[in-house]
Amino acid sequence: MPLSELRESILRAIRKNLSETGEGVTLIVRVETGSNESYLTIEGDELVFKTRETSESKLNAVLVGFLSRELRIPSSRIDVVYGHRSHIKRLLVRDVGIEDLEGRLLRAIKLI
Repeated sequence: MPLSELRESILRAIRKNLSETGEGVTLIVRVETGSNESYLTIEGDELVFKTRETSESKLNAVLVGFLSRELRIPSSRIDVVYGHRSHIKRLLVRDVGIEDLEGRLLRAIKLI
């Protein structure tokens, strides 16, 4: 697959999991535990955060910390608004536009 097609395919998956609200941009991420490292990837049309953290009580904090670091957005602007005890999370990212967040996610995604 040519690089431009790959980029567009990744952007389609990102866009499917983003929506703009009056408060900011919501982002849907599936969390999988037990990985050797923490990273964000695409599986099918889902954004997937893989982490070595296995403690259910720490997953939200680990996810927010990872996104804050990788997207260069203060963690105070990222909140889990749905799925606190689920592996499917909806996060609200405040004070960032949807196009800006798309670009940041595109750079943060690891392809395996």
